[in-house]
Amino acid sequence: MAILAAGQSRRFGDQDKLLAPLDGKPLGLHVCDTLAPLGFDHRWVIAADPTHPCADGWNHAGFAAVANPQADIGMGTSVALAAQLARGVEADALLICLADMPLVPREHFHAMLDRAQTARTEAVCASSDGASRLPPVLFGRERFLALTGLSGDEGGRALLADAQVLECSPELLVDIDTPEALEHLSQRGLPG
Repeated sequence: MAILAAGQSRRFGDQDKLLAPLDGKPLGLHVCDTLAPLGFDHRWVIAADPTHPCADGWNHAGFAAVANPQADIGMGTSVALAAQLARGVEADALLICLADMPLVPREHFHAMLDRAQTARTEAVCASSDGASRLPPVLFGRERFLALTGLSGDEGGRALLADAQVLECSPELLVDIDTPEALEHLSQRGLPG
């Protein structure tokens, strides 16, 4: 399983988005804390800087911070690195999550893992808000080689065209890209 946390966060301004406070802790730790109790054999946070101030929290949650030296090229390089890591440990599947999607509930991840138990090795299972296919996404091992060739900002989007979908409430698949989005979420409050 890999959490992508190497983005440039250009729309967030000068502030480090991962350190921005949300409900009393940095935004960059919410997904790790949600996933920490789940039984994954391998856990990585793909980061531009593995010594990022969130790294202690990632490690405490059982995630190894892995440097993406090509992070400035785009998300595709982080997905490619995660797939290389998954191939290296001969994983059956790779769950890709985004560090700036703090509201995805643990139950949704459980449902994705249940789907992985019955899916074919070439399967792709994407989250859906009812209109689009979005992260988190689960890729079967036969997709890893294609993922390792990704670059730029597309990530694995092209591979989602034939993905199975797992519905999730649109309000929980929120991607925090701007200070205004974070402020709106802070005012609204996190779901119970």
